[in-house]
Amino acid sequence: MTGLLNLIKLKPSTIMFLVMGSLIGALFFKAVAKDPGYLLLAHGRHTFETSLLVGVLCILLLCYVVYWTWSLLRWLFDAKRSQRNANRRTTNGLIALAQGDWANAEKQLAKAAKSNEVPLINYLTAAQAAHEQGKTEGRDNYLRLAHESTKGADDAVSLTKARLQYQTEHWEECLATLMKLSREPKAPSYAYVIKMLSKVYVELEDWDSLRELLPALKKHKVVSEDAFSQLAQKCYEGKLRRAVRGSTDEEKRKNLKDVWDNLPKKFHNEASLVKIYAEALMVANAGEDAERVITDLLRKSWDDSLVEVYGRVTGGDVQKQLLWCENWLKERPSNPMLLLTMGRLSLRLNQWDRAREYFEASLRSRKSAQAYGELGRLLSHLGNHQSSNENFQAGLELIAERLPDLPLPGTIQPKEPEITQE
Repeated sequence: MTGLLNLIKLKPSTIMFLVMGSLIGALFFKAVAKDPGYLLLAHGRHTFETSLLVGVLCILLLCYVVYWTWSLLRWLFDAKRSQRNANRRTTNGLIALAQGDWANAEKQLAKAAKSNEVPLINYLTAAQAAHEQGKTEGRDNYLRLAHESTKGADDAVSLTKARLQYQTEHWEECLATLMKLSREPKAPSYAYVIKMLSKVYVELEDWDSLRELLPALKKHKVVSEDAFSQLAQKCYEGKLRRAVRGSTDEEKRKNLKDVWDNLPKKFHNEASLVKIYAEALMVANAGEDAERVITDLLRKSWDDSLVEVYGRVTGGDVQKQLLWCENWLKERPSNPMLLLTMGRLSLRLNQWDRAREYFEASLRSRKSAQAYGELGRLLSHLGNHQSSNENFQAGLELIAERLPDLPLPGTIQPKEPEITQE
């Protein structure tokens, strides 16, 4: 039954050739059966004699050998020509890809893939071109063909897929792809995989997973020492900020303590981390703890941003804070941020004249919108509205200096009418 179906699929001309060949063969063998005959070939002194049947078979065999030899030579020639065309198309496709001509790049690379000795490159770059055009299905199809075309290219295909997912900000999908790749720590691509993983964790704000990944990043030296420190600091900053989200003050304080105690000790002396920790403690209504951690670090290492937070701490011993500031002022008599902080602390103690002196001293050292704002607010409550308004205006002018120069009502000059000559 199968043979009959295969016969039906043949072309009519092929069927006719087989029928005619069978008839001729049958007639030939019938004639040979009655009279075998013989075939004699002579050349000079040499002769070759055989039966007619054997002679015909030898001739047919010779024709068969010649035919297949010719077919082989033609195939080799066509293969080389096809390879040259594939190489040309691949080169043109890569040039188009580099130039951002995505549609042409995809067309050239896809057409050359089947004839290329290394179709993996064509399919991966065609996937990139399709991705740039927003053709998600086309991209995934090329990635599938790349996977099927080359044995052992699973990691290369998956990494390409992860990069494309990262570019389109499909973080969850990218994470799933990278997690599969990260199961092989001995793979050559492992270092690159965990580097991409760290970026995805940052985008997802998955600080716990990033914290677990830090030792592997350091071991494999994926990034420089400075970049690693910055990444680790960002991770710990994220954990501190997350510790005060959506819970009671007691739970916030507990979460913050757990995070802080588990930080590497060197980060306890990082001003930016201490600043975030102190601000988080203030959110958790733990002003005394915030005042303590800031004081401890300022005694060892000065930082103006910490001093600014120090002036906003609530719940601590304000008189004690002001005494610390007076000691620091002896070493830094003209520090504008320290003077501003001392003015704010004086306000908490209801020492209005003293606060005014500190704000004015801060402005003499360096003009700032914050100092103008604090002084203007104090003068307003003291009834000195004219001076208050002057300080507010000065603060606004400082802020305005950082604004772009844009047209505003009253600043646009009317256009003069054009004079046309008749």
